[in-house]
Amino acid sequence: MIKPKNGSKELSEIIEGMENIMQTAIHHHNLTKERLYQCNDYTGPALIMTNNIMKESYNNLKNRGIKLRFITEITKDNIHYAKELQKIVDLKHLENVKGNFAVTESHYGGSANTNEGKDGPFVTQFIVSNASAFVKQQQYFFDMLWEKAIPADERIREIEQGIKPDVLEAIKDNQEIKKRFTELIKSAKQEIMLVIPTINEYYRQRNILNIFDLFEQELVDDAKTKSSSKVAENINNNYHLYCSTKCKRIRILLPINDAIKKDIENNRHIYTSNIICFRKIETAIETKSVVLIIDKEQSFVIEINDDKAGNHDKAIGFATYSNSRATVLSYVSIFESFWKQSDLVKKLKESEELQKDFVHIAAHELRNPIQPILGLSSLLLEKKPKDDNDFSIALKIINKNAKKLLQLASDILDVTKIETNNLILNKELFNLNDFVFDIVEDYNNQLLNNKNIKLEYNIIYFNEVNYSSNNKSEYIGKEQNNEKINEKIAKPIYLLADKMRITQVISNLLNNAIKFTSSEKEGGIIKIIVEKKCDNDEAKKVFIHIIDSGSGIDSSILPHLFSKFATKSFHGTGLGLFISNNIIKSHGGYMWAKNNNEDGKKGATFGFSLPAANY
Repeated sequence: MIKPKNGSKELSEIIEGMENIMQTAIHHHNLTKERLYQCNDYTGPALIMTNNIMKESYNNLKNRGIKLRFITEITKDNIHYAKELQKIVDLKHLENVKGNFAVTESHYGGSANTNEGKDGPFVTQFIVSNASAFVKQQQYFFDMLWEKAIPADERIREIEQGIKPDVLEAIKDNQEIKKRFTELIKSAKQEIMLVIPTINEYYRQRNILNIFDLFEQELVDDAKTKSSSKVAENINNNYHLYCSTKCKRIRILLPINDAIKKDIENNRHIYTSNIICFRKIETAIETKSVVLIIDKEQSFVIEINDDKAGNHDKAIGFATYSNSRATVLSYVSIFESFWKQSDLVKKLKESEELQKDFVHIAAHELRNPIQPILGLSSLLLEKKPKDDNDFSIALKIINKNAKKLLQLASDILDVTKIETNNLILNKELFNLNDFVFDIVEDYNNQLLNNKNIKLEYNIIYFNEVNYSSNNKSEYIGKEQNNEKINEKIAKPIYLLADKMRITQVISNLLNNAIKFTSSEKEGGIIKIIVEKKCDNDEAKKVFIHIIDSGSGIDSSILPHLFSKFATKSFHGTGLGLFISNNIIKSHGGYMWAKNNNEDGKKGATFGFSLPAANY
């Protein structure tokens, strides 16, 4: 016992032994008139609820109207006791709370720690005091903890529903900031988003935090042998490196100048199957802060105080970490806004390049037919040819080139309609057999003078045979489970489609097939195959295949064959397939192409599908 001075009644005493401690606690409970505020570590709820005497004493306090507040750490292990204790006291949760004490309006009691026994936790030493200064001090300390703690219901819900508690933490130590930054990057499982706001900060990240080395740490052994050409292909606005961190995607926003562009390219040895994508920040960021977002669940923001400092410790201020959904998603929203802005700028630049390409191609294509039209028409005006044959040849050339101009104008108009969603279809019901037969006959008449090319036409009618859309060319030429039928006696196949537009598509594909087959010295055969099939949902579809034996499709344009201006030919705008593909899509079908070398043959196969009419 600590004796009071000058006759004071203030006493402080150390109580030992669990039984004595319990009797002292209950004695002070009985003396309490207004309030009892208590703070215990995670063992506190079990300490009270497993001891019937203590539990009864707390119930008596409640029945007497004493204000009871209790702070503890609620965990998965003590949640049952916490729920029971919550029925008696106003309970709050505080993460990692240590120490055990209680304070009333007149007394303080506390112990340094609790011990675990076979019958539950117990205390071996207990300090009690009625010293007013000490009581006020502990009351103030409790009030601070109470403000910081969260309601027990909230913590219980987090545990039961598997919700991570919200954390907002300020970090001032520079070494701790670097450590947390590295640990967060390594912990990513799905995606890393990183904003580097200034050029100087990029080099600090690059040289001091070794950001590239951090991504490289987990590389597989054979990753460095992979091709490095992909970085060079994306060196304008969109840079890709490949790393084997656990996350599936890494996106980095930063200001990019020529030096940074070169530095990124020099680090292109970092390759695996996962992608790191760099995008240029197009708008200056007012707030100079590094923003790191991990899996859209955690954010880490590092304040930059002095961007000119070469030393990272001098450049940065404090950092804030949060896993609060509202906070993290606000940073995600900002990041995505900058990312989309970069996308829009990139697309705008691509559009400008396409526009330049189009003007160049259009000027070239317009010049070709205009020159003979002007030359020959001028010749006819000046002097009519004496020979009727020469006159006829000149008129044919003029007519042919005028048709080219008309086709170019039509293509430009169609592209405009497609891109503005104004392609209108005038659908009608017609017999596809007769329709294709007439087109073939027309082309055969045009090819009478070209003995090197032969045009063949077959109809294949599948009688309720299922097919897979993943094997679109599998059925071409197969005779099992189907009938090859003469076009004049074939069962009618009806389409509800825009007849003029379907003619446009087939003519485009046939013209391409003839052009590339004619380029071969030995000529070749062009086949048109029409198939009618039923898919797994019993929906009937029509497939039209055009197979040539020409030079095939250039491998460099095959991936984007149906894009605008996709051509390797010296003649043509590369708009035909783009228009044809969109016409088929607007009918609810699809178009594809492949080289025949997969089957050991020459040439290419183009095909498209259309829904068959129920007729």
